[in-house]
Parts: sequence; structure tokens; C-alpha cells
Amino acid sequence: MKIQVVPLLAAAVLAGCVTPYRAPSDVAHIRLAPVDSRVVKVEKIWLEREAGPLVVTGHVLKRLGGGDTRGTHLDVTLYDARGAVLRQAKAAFSPTELVTTYHKHPHGKYRVELDPLPPGTATIEVRAHEGAEGTVDG
Repeated sequence: MKIQVVPLLAAAVLAGCVTPYRAPSDVAHIRLAPVDSRVVKVEKIWLEREAGPLVVTGHVLKRLGGGDTRGTHLDVTLYDARGAVLRQAKAAFSPTELVTTYHKHPHGKYRVELDPLPPGTATIEVRAHEGAEGTVDG
């Protein structure tokens, strides 16, 4: 019995690393998909609605040995269940320059408003991306 509990506990702990908070009940079915770049790791991602619009928010970390983060942004893409793109936008994290210090691992925060959420949204991907090519605002 203990052997079965350990993998479940490990899975719960690992899932908590990506999604630290419970989503509002009307959007709890939406899958959140962080995608790292060579410079930035999308560490945390969650949905929240605090007396206002629905937002995707979270944290990014500078990868060990990663370069300058000032040219990195986030591509937030909403997909339906078939994988079709419903909406895509470019977003920034703050601070844009993540600097390693002796006492702290560099991290930034992001917050992107999603309302009005397109009907049929099944997945929200937050992808760290260096440079401007391949991104459509909207």
C-alpha cells in the first residue's frame, strides 16, 4: 500500500510546482502548459479571478547559465480541444532583466488578462521565447 501512495504523493508535489493555486471552478477544466526557452523557465502558472477579469499569472526563472533575459518575452496561446489556435498574444514578465545574485535565484512575474475567454478553450500555453519572430499579438 505504501508503494502506491508514494508515486501519488510525488505526482501531487510535482504538479504543485507548476500550478500552485486552484483555478476558479468555471475554468478548472483548462489545461495549463508551460514551455521553457533556452534562457527562461516558466516555473509557475495559474488562473485567477480576483473581483475582475480572468487572468493567467505566474513566475519565470532565469535558467542556470542562461544569458540576458531582456530579449525574452512570453507567448500566451489559447487552444481548443483539437489544438486549433483561438488566440495568441505576446506578454512581458517583470523585471525583464533577471539578474543572478549571491542570495537569490532570479525570477520575474507575469499577469495576462484573458477575458473574454474564447468559447471552447481547452489549453492555455505560456511559452518563453527569445526575439520577436513567430508571435502574433491579439
